[in-house]
This record gives sequence, structure tokens and C-alpha cells, in this order.
Amino acid sequence: KSQHPPPPPTPPPPKTPPPPPPSAFRHPSSRKTHTEKETAEAEKRAEKEALAAALPSFAEDRDVLLRSSVQNGDLADFYYYACGEEGTLLRLKEERNEGSNNDKFGFDKDWLDDDDDDNNNNNDAVGNESKENKKKGSNNNGGGKAQNNGRKKKKNDPKRNNKNNNNKNNVSKKFVHNESIVRIERTLHELNESTRVPVSLRLSGYHPPPAHRRVLGDLAYLEAAMPDGSATFVTAFSLGFYVNRSTASAFDPTPMIVSGNNNGKTNNTGAEDACYSHSLLDCLLQRSPSLRSSWAAALSAARERSDLLRELSLSEDSLYGMFRPAASAFDNNASGPAASAIAGGGMTLSVPSTFVPRIDSMVVRPSWLVPLPAEECGDMVGPRVNTWDHSRLHSYHVGEREESMMFGMDVRGGGLRDWNEELQTAREMPVENFGERIERARLVHKVLSDFGDAALSGTKAILDGYILPMNPNEPLRSHVYLHNNIFFSRAVDSGLDTFKIVQGDGAAKKSASRDAQNMGVLHRLDVAGLHTLATVLVEYLGTRIVCQSVVPGILHGEKSHSLLYGAVETLSALRCDEEMHELLESSIGEGCMVATRTIPAHPLTEERMEVIKKYRITPTLEKEGEGDDDKDELIRVCGPMEMKGILGSDKRRYVLDCTRLTPRDANWVGRAEGGTGCWEDASQGGGVKASKHIPSTLDDDEWTVCVLRPELVTNYAEMKISKYLAEHNGDMKDSDKHKQVKEETQVPSEAVEESSTPSKAVEEKDLVDAPETKEEGSGSNKLSKEALSKVEEEYIKSLRYNVNVFLPHTRSIKTLDTGAHEKLKQDEEEARKLARHLWDTVLPNLTKEIRSSSGNGLQLPVDGRSLTELIHQRGVNCRYLGRLAELARKEELEDVIAAERASSPDPSGRAEDAPRSKAPRFRMPLCWLEMLECEMVARAAKHVLDSYVSELGPVSAAQVPAQTIASFLSAVVSVGEESAAETERRTASKGSRAVLDQEDMNALTLFGVGGGEDGVIRGRDEIWLDIEREIGRRYRYTLSLYNRNSATSSKKDVRDSQAMYTPLLRRICQRSGIRIVAKHYKMGKKCVCGGGGGTGGGLAACHPIAPTDILDILPLVKHAASVSGESFVPCSFDGNTAGSSTSLHVLLSDAKTVYEFGHANLSNGNAGNVAVTLDCAQEAAAMYQRVLDSPIHPQISKCLKLTAVAHYHKEEPELAVAAAAKYLAVSISLHGFDSAEVLNAHLTMADILLGSGKIPEGVKHLRAAQFLMEFMAGKNYSGISSTYYRMGSHYYDAGKLEDALQFYKVAAARRSEDRMFDCLIARNSAGVLARLGQFKAAFDHEKKAYQLYVTFLGDEHNATKACSNTLIQLMKLAVEQEKKSKIQEKERVKENAADAVADQIRADEEAEEAQPTKRKKKQSKKKNKK
Repeated sequence: KSQHPPPPPTPPPPKTPPPPPPSAFRHPSSRKTHTEKETAEAEKRAEKEALAAALPSFAEDRDVLLRSSVQNGDLADFYYYACGEEGTLLRLKEERNEGSNNDKFGFDKDWLDDDDDDNNNNNDAVGNESKENKKKGSNNNGGGKAQNNGRKKKKNDPKRNNKNNNNKNNVSKKFVHNESIVRIERTLHELNESTRVPVSLRLSGYHPPPAHRRVLGDLAYLEAAMPDGSATFVTAFSLGFYVNRSTASAFDPTPMIVSGNNNGKTNNTGAEDACYSHSLLDCLLQRSPSLRSSWAAALSAARERSDLLRELSLSEDSLYGMFRPAASAFDNNASGPAASAIAGGGMTLSVPSTFVPRIDSMVVRPSWLVPLPAEECGDMVGPRVNTWDHSRLHSYHVGEREESMMFGMDVRGGGLRDWNEELQTAREMPVENFGERIERARLVHKVLSDFGDAALSGTKAILDGYILPMNPNEPLRSHVYLHNNIFFSRAVDSGLDTFKIVQGDGAAKKSASRDAQNMGVLHRLDVAGLHTLATVLVEYLGTRIVCQSVVPGILHGEKSHSLLYGAVETLSALRCDEEMHELLESSIGEGCMVATRTIPAHPLTEERMEVIKKYRITPTLEKEGEGDDDKDELIRVCGPMEMKGILGSDKRRYVLDCTRLTPRDANWVGRAEGGTGCWEDASQGGGVKASKHIPSTLDDDEWTVCVLRPELVTNYAEMKISKYLAEHNGDMKDSDKHKQVKEETQVPSEAVEESSTPSKAVEEKDLVDAPETKEEGSGSNKLSKEALSKVEEEYIKSLRYNVNVFLPHTRSIKTLDTGAHEKLKQDEEEARKLARHLWDTVLPNLTKEIRSSSGNGLQLPVDGRSLTELIHQRGVNCRYLGRLAELARKEELEDVIAAERASSPDPSGRAEDAPRSKAPRFRMPLCWLEMLECEMVARAAKHVLDSYVSELGPVSAAQVPAQTIASFLSAVVSVGEESAAETERRTASKGSRAVLDQEDMNALTLFGVGGGEDGVIRGRDEIWLDIEREIGRRYRYTLSLYNRNSATSSKKDVRDSQAMYTPLLRRICQRSGIRIVAKHYKMGKKCVCGGGGGTGGGLAACHPIAPTDILDILPLVKHAASVSGESFVPCSFDGNTAGSSTSLHVLLSDAKTVYEFGHANLSNGNAGNVAVTLDCAQEAAAMYQRVLDSPIHPQISKCLKLTAVAHYHKEEPELAVAAAAKYLAVSISLHGFDSAEVLNAHLTMADILLGSGKIPEGVKHLRAAQFLMEFMAGKNYSGISSTYYRMGSHYYDAGKLEDALQFYKVAAARRSEDRMFDCLIARNSAGVLARLGQFKAAFDHEKKAYQLYVTFLGDEHNATKACSNTLIQLMKLAVEQEKKSKIQEKERVKENAADAVADQIRADEEAEEAQPTKRKKKQSKKKNKK
């Protein structure tokens, strides 16, 4: 019985049930269905209400259009908007406006004091602090000039730190989840300050040890300054360290005794009696009590910081984790490479001696916009003040790092690195299996990455004057340097001694860039037996340095190396070794479609040779009479005639000076010299707007190096092959054969990275279209040759181009070889046809494609970099930007004329129902012309600014380059120059702390000591004149949007507001390596340039950009081995030098093949192919990461994007969001927060989140995309309208009608290129207005949509009929509402009249009642008188 459970308790008596509702008498099935419907509807309403509460509200006073940050030049809060943290910014501004001036940054110091009540009241913490601070008052010192703004460091408080060690995990977790970004950053800042131990260590003045102490075992003498200010001298010996008795005035290396007899003397000194330890730190801790106290406090703060960082990493997503340091108002909370945070490693914390912008810890390439640390509470958000006070951005640091003086040299292995031998050895490694290919790619990438860093460090040492030249007796421009086994030279005209075709410094700069680009093509071709040098170009303050590895034996005389191809000296004959020629023909000839042609061994004309002999400096090395016999000798070359082939002492064949792989552009050759004459015809026929800034001829040495794009050669050859096969094979059924022919004729391509077409040929930009699975050098040429007939092979060979056409100062071969002369004429004609095809077909087709971009799905570029990539993909050079702008201007004029015809009344008096002319559906995007002109101005401004800076002298002696740059930028972003009275009013209205005047400038540096020449600082008009001249010379174009003053524009029109100053400033800074402070700049207003004279060595006040706003000038680096399409990128001399090494080409065909196979499978769309795509993307990313040891690379970024899309197609939203977040983080690390790649990443993230039902998170990224579009491309960008429309649609679905209506209004105000899109906006706006009860306004919007539908779709279209029905209903509702409103108005009038009558009656009655009272008073008065 005991095993049985006890009986259950007696239940209470049942209560009387309530009477059943009426629905209970229905059928049970119907009752159940009705209940389920009600429950489902209630759940939907609850979800909708929760969604509406989660979405941010946009009140009427909120800046929906982002005017303050985009159009008004307020760059202080850029990172908040770029990361979608607009709500965070608004909350911080509200907190700032509430007060909290007592604390420097407005927050509670004792954030670690934890109790249970804080969990309930934590949300009101900021408000309570604000109220308390309001009561306490403000401690700010007003608007006086800052005399000493250095921040006082807080002393370590070990008691405070130890008090909270026990519960630090819970405190950190609560703190992270409930506090704002400013408080978190302030806490990190305080903890970092607490971890700083004020100790300096250096070699003592008594070092090195003398001989008599050296034999006793002393190795070194050190001196340490302790926190209490005392100095401690330490001896280092083989067993550790001990404190000696030395002082600053007396040398005594004997050990210091801390215990023993009183007089400090002992016969037996042991370790227990002295401050001795194997560790230097322990030795010092034994000696100094102040160091022990500071060290304990630092350890406690470090533990707290570690816990806080761990909680932050667990609670923050990747974007917010990058946004928080970038937008922080505190300096040096963290610094280090961005790869550590993204790869999952711990964040590197360091304390540099100089200020390192927080943004540099998030991106591998320095950003052009740098937020400075805050000085006071008002600087947490919004404009920074006192930006000119840079004294606190640098600290005293005695022990300078020894490696900083090595200038890139690595002697840890016992000697300097032989870069060339390392590179060639790595390239010659076996590739038989996958493991060998991985190791080869790793080693090649490692060598090239280290070479780029060493070249940058060596360039800094050369520019600073630390490295002596090899030829010190020659002029500075001709100096060459050999440092760290790297050969450095300036990209300038080398004179008459060296054999070359081009002349002038401008042509030499371009030639060096072309050479580096073609070296990259050969590197990516990866042809066995053909060797190239590691090449890096560094440009700084107008000086371009060429850095190359050294050919073995070239510096040890002619006997150690041999010239096989070309010529070095001008008077020497060209050479052609047969083995070298066959190697070049099999690589450059087949891979790059370069023809082999016969040329004279002495190619220069007699006139040119006479000039060279007359003015050359170096005497000729050839003997007298030598060369007369071989004057008419002919040789065969494959490639440019300036190219050189050298057999080094290591018996490898090297290619140098490969300046052309495509023909010269015949459009930029005068008609008299054999060109097409297109520019001459355009000028005469009105195709180019006449201007005094456009030269009348094309005679310019720089145009000698203007060659056609390899993409153009590829596309043109494909078109000719298609026609040939169509003529010979009928209807082209053999598609595989056509594909093989296409691969055979493809030019080496930059699209190999992401690639629409696989081949061995030209560098193309990346469109992520339909990639193939072939890899360059994979043997596809052999397969195609086996499949093709001999006739077809000969035809393909005939498509190769002669790259030595239209060259100046070259001899005619007519008298030497008639056949070769005829072939040259044919080559010139083919080059003219190709150039004509570019002018007549490619440029107009590109303009038409841009016009119909809304219909064909083309995403327009958002900035100059993406614009350059787009036109390069079409085979168009950047020098045709002017021609594209002319075509765009014509298209815009046609749109204006068509709109006027459609809107104007018919003058012929035809019937109203007669057909009339209508405007086209697609309009020319206004942003296209704006971006073209912005890019032209930015490119021209870079050249003009380089010339200005070069006038200041050598880089090491340049006088105040910030002054020149600030004056230049102020002129570019302004519309005029201020008068003295306007400047005085501006400075007086803002106060002394907001504006820098000349007195502030004079206090920053020494002035009045001479050295400043008059005219160095130019005025605005002079600067714009030089820019327009440069645009006219380079692009043969006259600006229509910029610099439109009263002299050029007599009437103000819409183009006066199309000048994009913020995108222009951003693009100029990016192309010139300028870093400016993130603050509010008044762009589009009048400026002060400080022109009209020299400054005497001092600074001149500029507006809106001051010299103190220029934080740094970065070098621009171009690596020859970078991925295709990569040009000059900004790097840093002092900080992270790996900016150019993060985009090196990876010589691993396996990864590329896997990625392209996965990309091709994604287009099919079924689940099986999506799974294959996912596997391929992940495998390719893993391969690349094995080579790079880092996720920061463009190819890995593409793999992450493909992974996110594949997860989304597999309906795995969580994994898709995670992959998209990684894609966004890697894109930011690679390209910064403002780039086309980051914009695409935000849009991808928004699409995945919105498609997964995470509307608030998706709206955040969509809002960031809106800001970036307008920030980079201006307010007329074509994609802005659609993003606002999407925002409005999501707010409409959430039931927030007022917010949705605001977004629809903005979308309607923005210009859309597709007029049918206006119908969608109008109809949705009508629906919102109808739900709000505004039927009249809804009818107007629906009527607008109906008119557009009728215009473009006709009356019989279903959409038109539906719109008509809606219009009729809205009209009825509007009429009824109007009737009701009239009736209500009448009733209201009647009520008002009745109220007025009642008031009158009431007043009369009161008056009547008052009269008897008056009579009684009068009678009583009379009685009293009687």
C-alpha cells in the first residue's frame, strides 16, 4: 500500500458556466473556422502594430532628404548616415541638447557601480544625468581662443578598479545592452587611459659599457623614468637585469642594495639583496613602488576592458562593430589591422605616440575623411570645434622604434632580400598538384606584398633625403637610387641618350603607368620562360617614383648580362634574338593579339638622329664608321619597338619597357599625320562646343602614348569573327566551335578576376555577368587550333594589330621593303577603322544604353571610380569623357524639346482627339552628365594641383603644401570669392571659436621670415582658369555645370543647381591622396583663397577649407601585380602600408575555376544548382584565404556575395544574412565606408533582410544606401527615387501612412528616367491619401497616373482600365466628401449665426437687467440728497 501514490485532492465544486454566446448555437465547424479567422486576424494586427512600433518614425521636422549632410556640406556626421545609424545620431543630439555640461562628455563616471535598481531604471539614466548636470551648470570656458587644450590624463585608481572585479561580467553585460555608443566609447577610453603606465625606457647615456665592464659581463645600460619622476639605471647582463647605482651625474655600475647593512656596503652581494630579475619588468617593479601601484591598476583596467570588449563582440553585428570606432568621439580606443576583427581574432590594442585616426583601424586603405577626437561635450556629435588645435594629437616619446629608421629593409636573415630571385623562384615552383599550386600562389603573393611595402618605405626615405643617389652629380630629376635591392627612379623624360619614342615629362608619366599595367598583363598570363620584374609606382606631391626589382647582373657591366631585344641607347641598332622573338610571339602575340612586323633596325628619322647627336650629353659608345652598313637593316619585332629583352646573369629572359599592347588611338592623331580627323570634323560641324580653352590641333607629346583599350580590341575582333563565320558557315549551328574561336582571339583581360569571358588577353573590368570556367594559360588555344581549319587560323592571325603605327619621328620603310610598307599601310587603315568604330558606334551605343538603363537593368555608376570601370568595360578610354558629355548634353536637349512639344498647345488647330507628339518613355539621366563633368574636373584638378605643389620645390623642402591645397580646394567647391566686407561679416557673426582668422594662423607657425614668393597662393579665378584649360586640352570639352558665374551665364537655369560639390571634393581628395577633417564645410558659397601675394612662409586664412583642415597627404601606389582594373590607391607612410597589397592578383587557377562554375550554375535557378553554387562559393573563398591568410581581398568579397545570394535562393535567411554581413564588412575594409562596392553590399543586405521579413533591419540598410547614393552621385542619381519608393511601400504595409506619404512625396520629387515609374508613385500616393481620407488629393494623383498610362500604354490596356475605375471611384468619394464638407460648412455657419444671435439676445437681456438697477441707484442717490 505504501507503494501506491496518494489519492488526488478533492477538486473544488464547478462554477456555474456563463451563458453561451450566440455563436455557440452555430454549427461547430463554422464556429471553429470563425474563431481561427479572428485569431489569425488578431495575430496579423499584432504583428503589424509591432512592426510599426519597430520602424523609425519620420516626423515633419526630420531631415528625410538628408539635406544637411549631403547638400549643405556637413561632413561631421558622415559615418552615422553611411552606416544607417541615423536614429542613434538623433538620440545623441537630443541628449546633447538636454544639457549635461558638467561632465566633459556628459555621462556618469561611476558606471560600474551596480545594484538591482539600476536594471529597472537604466533607460532613464541619461535623462537623469542630464537633469543633474543642468542643476550643476556648465564648466566650459566660453568662446575664448584655446590656449592649452591638452587633455589631462586621469590617474589610475586601483581601489575603484579592484572594487568591481568580482561582478565585472554581469556589469559589463548590463552596461553593453543598455548604454549608448558615446558612453561605451567613453568607458573604453577611460579604461585605455588607465592601462597606460607612464614609464619611458631608453638606452642610457652610459651605454655602451666600457671595456673594463664589458669583460665583467655588462651587455648594455638602460635608463627608465618612473611614474613618480625618478630615474632608474639598469644593467643588462647575460643572466638578466639589475638596478645599478648610477645617477645622471655619476657612473657607478655596481648593483643597488635594497637590504643589508645600513651603510649600503657588503662583501657578498646576492640576488636577494639587489633588484635583480630575469625580466626587465620584474626588475623595475622591485625598485619602484609607484610603478607597482600603476602596474596593478593597469592590469585591473585591462581585465575590465577585455570583458567589455568581449561583451561588445557578442552583442554587436559586424557593421555596428565597425561603425562604433569610426564614429567615436574618443581617440585611440583601438588601433590595428581590420583583418583581426573580421577574421574572428582579438582586436589589437596599442598606444601609439602619435594620433592614429580610428577609421584607420577599420579599413586597409586610409579614408579621405577623418573624424578628429572630441574636445568637449558639444563635440560628441555634430561639427567639431578647435580642429586646428593639433597639439594633443602627438605625445612625447623618447624611445623611437629602431625599425622606423630601416626604411623597409629586413636584415633579420643576415642580409638584404633579393626580391627578383625570390619572385622568379616562386614563379618557377612546380604546379603538378593542388598543394603545390597553393604553395606557389602563397609564396608569390607573399613576395609581391612584401616588395610593395618595402618599395613604399624606400620611397619615403628617398623623398625625405635619407638615401643617397647613385648619380649625385646629375640633376635632381635624373637621380636614381638603389636601396634594399630595389631600383628607384623618377618618371620623367630621361633625355636624348635613352632610346624612346615619347618626349616630355607628361608622356613619361603616362608611359610608366602603361608599362606597369602591361607588366600586370604578362604577370596574369603567367607564361613559362617569360620573366617580368616586380614593379610598383608611388606618386606623392606631384612626383612619380618607379620602383623595380633589379635584373641580375645589370648593375655589374655588359659582360654579366646580354641585350636580346630592342635597344638601350638612341644611336644603337635594335636587336632581335630568335629565341626571344619566338617566346614573345607565343605569349604576347597569341595572348594579346599583337602582330609581328618588319621595321628598320634604326627606326628614327635622320632629322631626329641629327638633333640627338647635336644635343646629347653622353658620348656615343660605338666606334666611328660603325653602323653605316646596317643602317638599312630590317628586323622583325612582336611588340612595341621600345621594348627590351634582357638575358640576366641568372640565364632568365626578362621583358622591360612594354609600353603598348594595343595600337595608338587614331582619333587623337591629326588628320595630316594619318589620323581619323574625328575631332576636327566635330569642331567644324558643331559637335564640340567652341571654347578658347580647347586647342586647335592635336599636336601634344602626351597623346603619343594614347592607345586603345584592350577591351575594344577584343569586342571588335569578336564582331569580325562572327561576321566571318556567318558568311562561311551559314547559320552558325556549331556554337562550340564559335566559342573556341572566341577564346583564341580574346585579349588578356582584367575580367579574369570575375570575368564575363575567359581568355588570355586584355585587362577588362568586372561586370559579374556570365562567367566561364576556363583559366588563362589552360591550353584552350591548342584545343581550338585542332578544331579550326587552316583558313580560319590564318584569318584569326590576320586580326592581330600592329602596335607601332602612327609613331612620330620614325623612318618610312617604303624604300627598304615594299611589302612591309604595304602591310604597314594596311595596319594603319585597320587602326583607323577600329578608332572610327569607337567614335561612331561604341560611344553612341553607350549613351543609348545609359538612356534606357531603367529598362535594360543597367545600374548606373555612383562615383568616378565606378564610372571609369563602366566605360573601360565598353572599351572606352577616360580621354573620351568629354565626347560622352557632349552626347549626353544633346540627349538632354532632345528631352527638353520633346517635353515642350508634348505640353505645348497644338498651333495647327487640330481636333483635341487627334494624335499628338508625345515625350519618350525613357529620359536621359541627369546624373550621367553630372558624373562625367565631376570626373573631368577631378582629374584635371589633380594635374593642376600637382603642378602647383611641384612649384614649391622638392618634396623634402616643400613649403607649407597644406596652404596650397586648402586654397585650391576652397576655390574648387565655391562659386565666387568673398570681398573683404563679406569676410568680416562672416567672421564676426560666428564668434572666435568657429572661424579661423589670420591671427589664429599666425599663431600656429613662424611667419615673416621670408621664403614665400608672391603668386604662390592663387585666387579662385586663376585656379578655375587652369582647370578649364586642362579640361579643354585633355578632354576637348567646355564645362556647362561648374564655374557658371555671371560672365558665362546670363540667366540662371536648372544647371546652376546641378554642380555636385560634395562628390567633387570627395573625388579630388581620393585621386590626390588628401585627408581632411570631418566637419561642416560651406560648399557652393563664396570662398577665401588667400590669393594676391605670398605669405612670407606663414599660413593664410582660407574658407571654407583651412590649412589646418588638411590632416595628411597620402602617397598613391599602383602595384603592377594587382587585380585587373586596380589603379593608384592611397596608402600611408606612417600607418598601414598594406593598402596596395590587399588587391594583388592570386595566381591560383583552381579558385577562379571553382568560383566561375558556381556563378554559372546560379543562373539556372533550381535547388540542385543553387546547392552547387553554394559549395563552389565556399570552396573558392577557402582557397583564396589559404593563399592570403586574410579575408580582405576583392575575390573573397565576391565569394561572400555569391554565398549570401545562394543561401537566399535556398530559403536559408539566417545564413544569407550572416554571409551578407560578412560581405558588407569586407567591402568596407577594402574600399572604405563610401564606395560603389559598399553601396551594393548595403542593397544586397537590404534585399535579403526585407525578403526574410526583417523589415526594420532592412530599412536601416536601405536608408544607408539612400545616403550613399546622394552623397557620391548627387541628388539626381537615378536609383534614389526607387529606394524612396521602396521605403514608402514598406511603411505603407506597416500601417504608418504619414511616413509612407513622406517617402512617396520625395520619390515623386526625384527625377525618374522611366516615366512609367511615376505612375507607380502616383498610384501608391493616391492609395495612401485615400486611406487618410484626403480624396481630392488622391484624385489628383490618380489622374496624373491615368494620363501617363494613356500616353504610354493606351486606353485599352488593363492597367489603364484599372486606373480609370479607381479614378471614377475616387472622384465619387471626392464629390461626396466635398458635399459633406459643404453641408458641414453650412451647418457650421448656421451654428455660428445662431450662436451670434443668442449672444446678442443674452447681451440685450443683461443690458435690460442692468437698467432697473441703475434707476434704483439713481433714485436712492436722489433720496439721500434730499
